[in-house]
Amino acid sequence: MLTNDVDALDALLDEDLIFTVPTGKVIAKHDDLSAHRAKLLRLDALDIQEMRTKMIGEMILTTTNAMLAGRFDGTAFNGMFAYTRLWRRSGSDWRVVAGHASQIG
Repeated sequence: MLTNDVDALDALLDEDLIFTVPTGKVIAKHDDLSAHRAKLLRLDALDIQEMRTKMIGEMILTTTNAMLAGRFDGTAFNGMFAYTRLWRRSGSDWRVVAGHASQIG
């Protein structure tokens, strides 16, 4: 996220990705990659405060709280964000198939 590494992100995101961004908009993998290619998200700081993982059947659920500061599409933001991601195995790798991000502080 800090470097907008689209190739690394492409490898992490499942083709079936459904992600809800902090505005409430639901996006797909193509949308997420396009935003990173356009460098709409510029992070100046990312400080993970808490991370939890839980196995659910054949998937893994992760929750993360992180302090973020930066700009999105030219608008500055700063605060605590909560992320939920659901990972499923794809061959020998794990990929994000669903996620949600919300500003919580």
